[in-house]
Amino acid sequence: MSLRDRLAQQPSGYDFTIGRILAIYAGLMVTLLLAALDQTIVATALPRIVGDLGGITQYSWVFTAYMLTSTVTVPLYGKLGDAYGRKYLFLFAIVVFLLGSALCGAATTMTQLVLFRALQGIGAGGLFPLSLAVIGNIVPPRDRGRWQGLIGAVFAASSIIGPAVGGFIVDNASWRWVFLVNLPVGGLALAVISVTMPRRARRTQHSIDWLGAAVLSGGTGTLLLGLVWGGRQYSWTSVHVVGALVAAAVLIVAFAFVERRAREPILPFEILRNPIVAGSVACMALVGMAMFGTISYVPLFVQGVIGTSATSSGVVLTPLMLGAVTTSLLTGQLISRTGRYRWNAILGPVVLTVGMLLLWRMDTSTTNGQAARNMVVAGIGIGSMMQVFVLSVQNAVPRAHIGSATALTQFGRQMGATLGVTIMGVVVNNGLPASVRSGGEGAIVHRLPPAGRAGLAHALHPAFFAAAIVSLLVLVIAVVWVKEQPLRQSLDEVAAADAAAGTP
Repeated sequence: MSLRDRLAQQPSGYDFTIGRILAIYAGLMVTLLLAALDQTIVATALPRIVGDLGGITQYSWVFTAYMLTSTVTVPLYGKLGDAYGRKYLFLFAIVVFLLGSALCGAATTMTQLVLFRALQGIGAGGLFPLSLAVIGNIVPPRDRGRWQGLIGAVFAASSIIGPAVGGFIVDNASWRWVFLVNLPVGGLALAVISVTMPRRARRTQHSIDWLGAAVLSGGTGTLLLGLVWGGRQYSWTSVHVVGALVAAAVLIVAFAFVERRAREPILPFEILRNPIVAGSVACMALVGMAMFGTISYVPLFVQGVIGTSATSSGVVLTPLMLGAVTTSLLTGQLISRTGRYRWNAILGPVVLTVGMLLLWRMDTSTTNGQAARNMVVAGIGIGSMMQVFVLSVQNAVPRAHIGSATALTQFGRQMGATLGVTIMGVVVNNGLPASVRSGGEGAIVHRLPPAGRAGLAHALHPAFFAAAIVSLLVLVIAVVWVKEQPLRQSLDEVAAADAAAGTP
């Protein structure tokens, strides 16, 4: 049965034709272009930014600040979207993101840049969960593989231009345009979302767990502070590091108690009793850890070890995105045709592990072509998992909780990415040669002497090997917990399943 036929059989009041779905998708794609450009352009340009503003040991904080705020706001966006609708939340998220981008472009110190990246992350936290939740509300589960695969492919395809544009900007103009380029794209996103996305016609009263959100933010923030400080600013046994980690543990435990008493918890822990949901969220977290750690440090390897320009190092990320684009499109089509998704969850981590091991073996003799080949393999692994874990969660929960459940998967992905970049940053910085860490050679990363290049390669190797281990953990969890569950072919089936479970 075609999607057109399935849409014709939806419940009364369902008025999303293929034309209207395509119009809404246009808005989502333009919005996700913002996230794609930001993540890849900044990764490519950051070595030059650090060289200008100083402090290679603060390299990871530019990513960590962004990921921290975008992570802790994801559950709140999901809950508010379920309660009050998603259109105006989208517009708010885009405006905050653009404000942060403008301020990043005006930053004069690394401290300012980190703070403005945190503001940018507050807006970015709503882009992915709101987009995927909209898909869950308007497209039947059997067809979500195709449509979510398209979202993943658009995100990856738009990311292809990011590294090249970022490198070109850094080599030919001020790095500040890396952030300012978001402004015209964001203006287009605001216009398209305003026109295409419908607003909720009926509102109901809900209780928002603001206390839970605040405690979760505090626990996550202190945990990351402890990890970043440890072995760098302070020793692991110092009062600062131990105090931060203890505070994180206390706040996380307190968060569990707060959520048990909350009328409407910020994180829907009850759905985690479903092993498919729990396993999928864990896999999303680990994939985010491996993926973002790789994207963050491959440009540094290419510029610092291979010794190429920022433009060339940006092109190295393109094969990863191409591999992800092609694989995401193909697997999305196959899932919709066959109704099966578990094979993706098993094959993807295997390929990703191979790709990470190839990256781990790179050294000073590695060429741009070899690095590109390795990134293609990693991209294929990532692309085959782009939509499968979100799809498995959305198919396993009632429709009324799709927004919160989707936000939970993105929270896991973002939390994994934040921890991954932070932990890899600690590992890399601890392994850096003293001359590079001090900033003397780090000021011009792509002109390191042979000894500096060898030292930088040695420092980056453990990060790539850790990503390979993480990919293997994804495979184990997927085999044990992410079981096959038939994809429902219409929203009537979803409604019937919700009614049987007592969910409105």
